[in-house]
Amino acid sequence: MKRLSTLLAAGSLALALVTPALAGSTGMARSYPIAQPNKQTIANLQHASEAAQREAREGNKNNPAFARKTDEIAQVERRLQSGQQVSQNEVNEALQPVWIW
Repeated sequence: MKRLSTLLAAGSLALALVTPALAGSTGMARSYPIAQPNKQTIANLQHASEAAQREAREGNKNNPAFARKTDEIAQVERRLQSGQQVSQNEVNEALQPVWIW
């Protein structure tokens, strides 16, 4: 009897742990919309990059967050200009200002 209850407990635990992994999506799209490489998006990215550089020069001189943000923006911009697919979420995140905590 003890062996049967142990087996049932192990099976229940395994089922409980595996169920979320095997479950399908809950109505959310798995792919994100792709940003189109238009001149306005690239101009917005360049403006955000210049703003991060200006902020680094004027107020937060030794903060590496501004250098990382400038590199992130430049990377997204290069990918757009070369015709690679970039999700709209990546573009939106690159356009966000630098947050320093």
